[in-house]
Amino acid sequence: MSEASLITIISVMISSVISIVGFIVTYFSMKQSFQNELKRNRDTLALENMSKIPYKVLSLFDDMIEINSLKNDRLKEKKQEENLKIFKEIMNTIYSYGSKESIKIASFMQKENYKVAVKGITRNEYRMMAIYVLLATQIKYDVTSVAISPKYWFIMKLNDFDSQEKKISEATNKLIDELGLDKNFMM
Repeated sequence: MSEASLITIISVMISSVISIVGFIVTYFSMKQSFQNELKRNRDTLALENMSKIPYKVLSLFDDMIEINSLKNDRLKEKKQEENLKIFKEIMNTIYSYGSKESIKIASFMQKENYKVAVKGITRNEYRMMAIYVLLATQIKYDVTSVAISPKYWFIMKLNDFDSQEKKISEATNKLIDELGLDKNFMM
């Protein structure tokens, strides 16, 4: 075999190896890029669907409080039906797009509602308020990465917060411990 043909064979082999290595690197690079883009799209979809949920939860909670002050039973029943529909929509959205922690709070809320409705256990108003506010707080944290104490919501909404602060704080902090939520939510 002549020296010229040996050099040609070596140069063809080197070109082939470089092409194969390039193909392999491109394949894994494209695969990683595709996975990153898929994850980014998934996160964007979840963020879009969850971004309004804290507002909806707190608005629903406000409506539930207002219903108790209504005198007209027919109007009260109609508002309760509307709220139930909104509540189901919120729960479905949370389960579909929410974080593990927000789903944990929502399912715990349902468990508490069931105890009151079916088993006739007396509702602890402070605990129920804390569940709703913690759910909104957790979802706000999931969407914005801002951890804030639910205390600020109670201060904004309750005229007599100072007189109820101890009971609200106890209920909220107990739920945070029970559910293993972020300690930055503590009051």
